[in-house]
Amino acid sequence: MNDQRLLQWLWFAEVMGVGANTLPALSLYGSPGALLAAREYEDLSPIAGRAQRSRLHALEPEQMAPRLARCRELGVRILTPDHEEYPVAFRLLENAPAVLYCTGDASALSSTSMVGMVGSRRPSAYGRQAAQKIAGELAAAGVTIVSGMADGLDSEAHKAALEQGARTVAVMGTAPEVCYPASHAGLRRKIETQGAVLTEVPPDTRGGPRFFVLRNRLIAALSDALCVVEAREGSGTMITAGYAAKYGRPVFSVPGSIFSPLSEGTNQLLGKGAKPCTGADCILRALGIDPAPAASAPASPPKLDAVQKQVLAALGPTPKTMGQLSADTGLPAWQLAAALTALELAGLADQLAGRQYLLRGGAVL
Repeated sequence: MNDQRLLQWLWFAEVMGVGANTLPALSLYGSPGALLAAREYEDLSPIAGRAQRSRLHALEPEQMAPRLARCRELGVRILTPDHEEYPVAFRLLENAPAVLYCTGDASALSSTSMVGMVGSRRPSAYGRQAAQKIAGELAAAGVTIVSGMADGLDSEAHKAALEQGARTVAVMGTAPEVCYPASHAGLRRKIETQGAVLTEVPPDTRGGPRFFVLRNRLIAALSDALCVVEAREGSGTMITAGYAAKYGRPVFSVPGSIFSPLSEGTNQLLGKGAKPCTGADCILRALGIDPAPAASAPASPPKLDAVQKQVLAALGPTPKTMGQLSADTGLPAWQLAAALTALELAGLADQLAGRQYLLRGGAVL
């Protein structure tokens, strides 16, 4: 796509705003260029609000040149609805993103089978284990895992896919140059090597809660099915489940304790018709994939440096705080944190709420 067309799409995205209803304008005019030509002589009030019409007349595509240059500086690809790697599922949304900003391998957005996995940012050990198990089994079957790269169960799903060497897609609610949370910078780089990181928020845009709610619709739309692992009632995870149901995607929910607030949402979904999920088989069958495990060579053990081995040796089945691990190893906080992140990405350690860490089941020196 030439720069002029890209500038027109960036202009259209800026005119409409993030999360705006773009379908009427695109259905009626077909392209930003046609809308640009019509603005001088047609009444656009049926497809654009007052603020949008004001921007439509005040802005010119050429004013988006700094944004295009910024994307190239950041190594961010711009995907538009007439781009072959723009997800087909998004084209059907009333509020389809006019522009997507992508890093990594954009072809991951068109994977044959994609499952969204979402859940609490502060999960229980049970939730983490469930996310690891289900996402790992799905990834081993060739499914691309879609999530939001947030703390907790989102990141567990991404890590499980990475450990299987499978594709994974992170949909963010921030500008493309922002890694949120910042502690997931290493995880993001790994995702970009095996999949893609996606956002509709333009570069250098200040974040806000609204963008994360809008992000949830993209996770749901991109996924062929959605699995909710652990969620509180009324949480953002439940909003994602609502979008999935609206878009006709099958919703799966991991049953939880009736005494746990973290299972209020998942158990509520079961009462509303979500399918119970205790493993990947039920999701795979819904996608038309044979759940029989494929034969594979045993995975090579991860290579650890001396510090990482020292921290791993200090971990056990009982959660330990950063303070306890620092006392056990004698390592400063910055070195300890780096080693723990490496162990998490290697699938050898788990982080619980309150920055407590424990050995993942089956991890050995």
